Amino acid sequence: MIRRLTPLLAAALCLTACTDGGANHTPLPVGPTATADVSLAPLPSPSLGPVVNSDGCQGLIAAGQVQQATGLPVQPSQGDGAAAVAQYGQAVQTLGLNARARMCPFGNPAGDQVTVVALTFTDASQAAKLWTTIASLEAVGGVGEAALSDKSKTLLTRRGKAIVAVYMVVTAAPDADHLSQLRTVANTALSKA
Repeated sequence: MIRRLTPLLAAALCLTACTDGGANHTPLPVGPTATADVSLAPLPSPSLGPVVNSDGCQGLIAAGQVQQATGLPVQPSQGDGAAAVAQYGQAVQTLGLNARARMCPFGNPAGDQVTVVALTFTDASQAAKLWTTIASLEAVGGVGEAALSDKSKTLLTRRGKAIVAVYMVVTAAPDADHLSQLRTVANTALSKA
């Protein structure tokens, strides 16, 4: 009984002494108090499990091709690309479409990023159906049968039964016109989509 009362008594004394409202004191939160019967088991670790690396790119585009097209020293990014690809496939299924998805993320320690996503549909009419849902970007030429871009970070293009999206962040000039690099990356990916 005394072992249980001791932590309660210490907490009660601290609440009155530590929260007296003086200039040098900070009020403490009131919460449950510990007892001697509390398990001494260690707390769960806040660390995350090991990083899973799986290839969602499946040979769509290589880091060397992205480096040549953009001039950025990027490498494949770590992460579970196959899981991200599954989410793209599920998203198009909600629209009643069926596509093979591939995603290729690249980056570097400076913060430059290039992500290429390709959706290859069972036929061109499915790709066209998804294409009609895309809005808010300006039509551009020089890549695929149709292309839309903000000319800085994003380019979407369609050819036949494939849609390729390229997203690029250049930390040194994030809002500059990068359309030529976006086109080159997209054309390279379209050749294998």
